[in-house]
Amino acid sequence: MVRIVAAVLAALVLWGAGARAQEANVLTRLMDEPLTLFDWGLAQLDRDIARAARDTLPRRVGLGAVRPQTGSIYDWRSKRVTLFVSAALPPAQRTRQACAAVFRDIVRTLTDGAPQGASAAGWYLLNAFKPKGHYWGDRFEDVGTKLLDVVRLEVSFIPATFESLRGDRRRVSCAGRLDADPEELAVEETS
Repeated sequence: MVRIVAAVLAALVLWGAGARAQEANVLTRLMDEPLTLFDWGLAQLDRDIARAARDTLPRRVGLGAVRPQTGSIYDWRSKRVTLFVSAALPPAQRTRQACAAVFRDIVRTLTDGAPQGASAAGWYLLNAFKPKGHYWGDRFEDVGTKLLDVVRLEVSFIPATFESLRGDRRRVSCAGRLDADPEELAVEETS
């Protein structure tokens, strides 16, 4: 009987030590998980679009306590990534011109550190998907240009909840490639 009790106690001690070892090795477990350059790039885009919206919208439309919703979405059907910024604005500020101006300012903020010129947006996207300190060589020299074809930015101005409850349904959104000229943006207005 003493042997059975001793064996059970030993098993419980070993099981408890194994559980603590697993908790202590959570970082090792996370390090063992695969991370793709795609995952890395989406995380960078999420961070960058939130920063760009936070820096741009208050300057452009005077948002006080209202925080824009931002993020990036991968649509596996169309194989496209959409960066989005959505903000609740008063009716007078929900205009095509304001949307195009915010779109342009967000792209300018995203590409601040890029070499200026026609390839700034492609350079930004290339570096968003490239891990810092990683040398790609010329294996990926055309990645920035190709990403411009599949990554788009969408800016939406919507009514606040209390305005929606009063019947205000007017929305404005503009979308396009990061290197799009204002006249190339797809603008949608609903009333």
